[in-house]
Amino acid sequence: MDPLSGAASVIAVVQVAGQVWSICWKYYADAKDAKPEVDRLMGYILALQNLFQQVEALAKGPGADNLVASKEIIESTSLELEREFKMLQRMLEPGKRQSILKSFGRRLKWPLQKEDVEKIIQLLERHKTTLITAMNCDQMYEVDYSLYIYKSNMLISLGRLSFILVIT
Repeated sequence: MDPLSGAASVIAVVQVAGQVWSICWKYYADAKDAKPEVDRLMGYILALQNLFQQVEALAKGPGADNLVASKEIIESTSLELEREFKMLQRMLEPGKRQSILKSFGRRLKWPLQKEDVEKIIQLLERHKTTLITAMNCDQMYEVDYSLYIYKSNMLISLGRLSFILVIT
């Protein structure tokens, strides 16, 4: 994964997630009988947005080259989530053809059923789990590599020490 394209994908997810969260907030503030679903969906969107902000920092940081297992997963998950957030955004946006006067004084009606929200949350959770698992694999690789270097250095030091002891 090219660091710039991966970072761009991650940034796009953060931006689109923010737009979807804003639309949800409008519903939360004004929709009837949908506050629990809206609140739950907003929580998952915010959690993913925060996760992707952390991933963005990693993808742009000095350790970006060490992202072995997650490079492709970050990019593919970012593209999938961006597409899914845009689709969700289209589903949630109030009809643009309604005039302002028609919608003035009306409460927004939440367009999703409870089952739809549950499916969306399961999809978001699956993407989050995939991303976290890939990131954990990279972390385990780093720990394993660090232990290998540490052991190698210890063996070299022991070899030098035994050489010094033999000479004296």
